[in-house]
Amino acid sequence: MSAVATFTPNQTLQLPLEIVQQFQPSDRFIVWQKGDTLHLKRMAPSPLKAVAETPAEEPLSLDEINDIVHEVRRQRHERDKK
Repeated sequence: MSAVATFTPNQTLQLPLEIVQQFQPSDRFIVWQKGDTLHLKRMAPSPLKAVAETPAEEPLSLDEINDIVHEVRRQRHERDKK
């Protein structure tokens, strides 16, 4: 998909609606520039964040921990393939 984004006077990048609809307001992005090309990559939230945010009085089950470990390994495998 290819579309035109607009750099506005208040120094924000306005993305086309068909692209914006694919994201959530809380999504975060890594941005880098090479020459005149701007790269924008959505950051996948770490599954480990769920572990850190779990209240001590409500520990995760072994199945939940197992699912998180498998997801972290899957993400690392995907990253290493690139």
